[in-house]
Amino acid sequence: AKLFTRPGNVLVLDEPTNDLDAETLDLLEEILNDFTGTLFLVSHDREFLNDVVTSTWYLEDGEVEETPGGWSDWNDRQLRKRAESASLAREGKGAAPGSPAEPATAKPKKRTFKEERELEALPARIEALEAEKASLHDTMASPDFYKTAGAKVTEVSARLASLEVELEKAYHRWGELES
Repeated sequence: AKLFTRPGNVLVLDEPTNDLDAETLDLLEEILNDFTGTLFLVSHDREFLNDVVTSTWYLEDGEVEETPGGWSDWNDRQLRKRAESASLAREGKGAAPGSPAEPATAKPKKRTFKEERELEALPARIEALEAEKASLHDTMASPDFYKTAGAKVTEVSARLASLEVELEKAYHRWGELES
């Protein structure tokens, strides 16, 4: 609390949400969203990160990578990268010619009519899933939700988990069809 009474243009916070009740957490989010300086934040609280940060830094292969947006944006990017990598691995790209992953006589496989329709429909499906996911995140971010929702908390959490799985499968399938 004392920290926010003094002027500053850089804040470094390590797990600031630990041991905070819902009201204090909301107040912290509000203060950080109004903060005009630079914020370096480490937290395990995914919702908090989604609500507060505009850029996510992470370590990958010993280097710092940056993704615009919060945790969900980083996670979506990771899912797409995994789908692309899996697709490339199946195609055998990067393998030596004639190796088992890429036979010398391999020809590109043409998509069927059904696969073409599926590929055309996937972006809209992914967009709808992402919109539902964002809506559920917004619902769960409301402090009143946990006060009045009761059993609905479990239902919404389960739906959110199933959405993550559906999105991963959709991105994976999109990668397959694109290649």
